Amino acid sequence: MKKLLKISGIVTGMLVLVFALLILFRAQIGQALLGPPATFAAEDTPALPNYADLAFWASHPKLADTADLRLNAQPGPTDRPVDVFYVHPTTYFGGGGWNSNMDISEAAAQTLETVLGGHGTIFSDCCNFYAPRYREAHIAVFRKPEDPDVLALDNSFKALELAYGDVEAAFDTFLAERNPDRPFIIAGHSQGSLHAFRLMETRVDSTPLEEKMIAAYPVGFWFSADKLSRGPKSIGLCRTASETGCFVTWDTYGDAGSGRDTSGTITHWYKTGWEWTTGEQTLCVNPISWQADTEAAGKAAHKGAMPLPTTFDTVDLLLNRNSGRTYEALATPVAALTGAKCDPNGTLFIKSQPEGVFASDIDERQMYHSFDWQLFYMDIKENVELRIAHYLENSR
Repeated sequence: MKKLLKISGIVTGMLVLVFALLILFRAQIGQALLGPPATFAAEDTPALPNYADLAFWASHPKLADTADLRLNAQPGPTDRPVDVFYVHPTTYFGGGGWNSNMDISEAAAQTLETVLGGHGTIFSDCCNFYAPRYREAHIAVFRKPEDPDVLALDNSFKALELAYGDVEAAFDTFLAERNPDRPFIIAGHSQGSLHAFRLMETRVDSTPLEEKMIAAYPVGFWFSADKLSRGPKSIGLCRTASETGCFVTWDTYGDAGSGRDTSGTITHWYKTGWEWTTGEQTLCVNPISWQADTEAAGKAAHKGAMPLPTTFDTVDLLLNRNSGRTYEALATPVAALTGAKCDPNGTLFIKSQPEGVFASDIDERQMYHSFDWQLFYMDIKENVELRIAHYLENSR
């Protein structure tokens, strides 16, 4: 009995010690498990993707994937007149390096399934959809630094630069394998929109490719209003629903929350390089009215949201695993769910959702970032098709 009590005491002591260490070093342990290392090291970056290999595409016309799903559950048309180059948002949240290794067995690949269902399927009637996997930067690059020293900024900028290099390489493959006479659309979400906007600005704006770009949809990033003066020379913000050769953007918050922190900073790329800039004034096009103004669009005009639940859960994220779950079909769109209004600071406000898919994981700010595309699924779908029709009519 004494021996058992002694062993029990030792075990208890060890557990207390482990618990104390967990408390004492919780920040360091959290960083090791959930964040990148202290310093970006080029020699530790994952191997370059080869975009001639279809394995490096999350969606591609030569692949059968979730982006092929259609609302009527029937096979799509074989003659789609337009190509879409789409850059996915941040899906890399776990521990590891500053950039994703694109391992399809990990949680990031599972998150992409949800992205393809809620974003990619918008284009399944009109367009050939291309979405590269890329060595995206860790979510930590967007954390507001308490003390933005040079090293912390340098890490983030290097990780984002690496990610953008992959996006540009994928775009080169996209251009090389398609008919150069076909019009195209550039689209993205969140981090993907940051890269998509830079791609539009450096590879399309004021080049012969500009004549072939119907529009760009870099959605869900806090683009500073000075992008209109410091960004593209001839590609501007879309002002009407049918205008072509322009871009639209918005980020979504509910009207019952505290909203976006306009005193904060956000990472931007300019031709002079990477910067942390204020988010006080951002760009916003209302995805119901398609106007770049502060007029409210009522919910009666809302064409429909896509209430598609995620294919992953918290356990998948914690275990960093790809569960392999896929969508078999799309949900039924919900029309007249909400109105929308761009406020004077450039934030898109909707009616806060009390329940359902769109109410999940919404904090006190009422940030609907994950649903920037899904909330306006049918609105975007109809708008894309309108801009395509307008472009093709004027190209005859």
